[in-house]
Amino acid sequence: MRFRFGFVLEQTLGHVAHGINLERAIAADPDVDAEVIRIGYTEPAGIQRLPGLNTWSWRASTAARDELRARLRRRPMDALFIHTQVASLFATQAMRAVPTIVSLDATPRLFDVEGAAYGHFRGPAMVELVKHRFNVRALAGAERLVAWCGLAADSLVSDYGVPASKIDVIAPGVDLDLFRPPSGRDSSERLRVLFVGGQFERKGGTDLLEAVRGLGDRLELDLVTGGEPALPRAGLTVRVHRGLRPQSPALVDLYRRADVFVLPSRGDCMPQAVTEAAASGLPSIVTRVGAMSEMVEDGDNGYLVPPRDPRALRGALESLVADPGKRLAMGRRSRCLAERRFDARRNNAQILELMKSLVTNRHAVVQPA
Repeated sequence: MRFRFGFVLEQTLGHVAHGINLERAIAADPDVDAEVIRIGYTEPAGIQRLPGLNTWSWRASTAARDELRARLRRRPMDALFIHTQVASLFATQAMRAVPTIVSLDATPRLFDVEGAAYGHFRGPAMVELVKHRFNVRALAGAERLVAWCGLAADSLVSDYGVPASKIDVIAPGVDLDLFRPPSGRDSSERLRVLFVGGQFERKGGTDLLEAVRGLGDRLELDLVTGGEPALPRAGLTVRVHRGLRPQSPALVDLYRRADVFVLPSRGDCMPQAVTEAAASGLPSIVTRVGAMSEMVEDGDNGYLVPPRDPRALRGALESLVADPGKRLAMGRRSRCLAERRFDARRNNAQILELMKSLVTNRHAVVQPA
């Protein structure tokens, strides 16, 4: 049986890498005939500048609704996959017609918890009530929900009344063939610390620079970012890499050259960069925000430190600088964790199988006894 599937993929922040991995899995499945709708970030224009209409949720969900209507008029689809729930808010008509999976990294309530670091704050009570009802309606309209992490799954149940039986926890995954440990790491040179975060301030880049002050003779930094970090004048080797695309050869090479990955985010959900570091066999130092604890087990494959705490971050770094054996052992456990939980090929195949089951279950005919 050949399945006609539609995929609506939000293309912001770490969702870009997830979309690349998912499209690779789609192309590898001979049973799937897919139409992919990519929803890229746009600035408000025209009527979208009006208060209430100038949010990304409004623009993304409007774009997804209009494109789905056009595609479904041209040809029917057997099932839909919408990532994230932001793009599903106005797609309930399509979801009534076609069995749909809505996928998300975090619920809006969880985003409210992490929102200050993003520059996001809750609005007036009436506005928040309307937003909540739109989200409840969209989540209820999906036949299945895919949560990236247990944290998001728990919030779906407790904050939105979704039955746990309707939720599958499937991590976004990483290409384990592309991101992999090198054949060997030279522990005799200065420690190479890798930071990957487009929004330098929110991802804790300034906290990292504060933490490594005075450690210049023991480590060097590679900063992959879209920001303009204020670098120390002397005493520390820092290389800033801008404009690197997800999964680009230059980015992959930085993971392979690194000894430690550090992402001291002030607010986050489930950043793809942490799973890429795990697949690359790196110990990671991250903060206790979002679902970080589902990717880094404190003291096992890295360290969890409080956000906005350069002193704690420095202590974790010094521990790894002083003990090459610990770094290597933690790195091996990171790779094992990636193979166990974050294999993009396996995880995305699971999503496709879930979509196929929606179709076959809907078309199943119960034979009379």
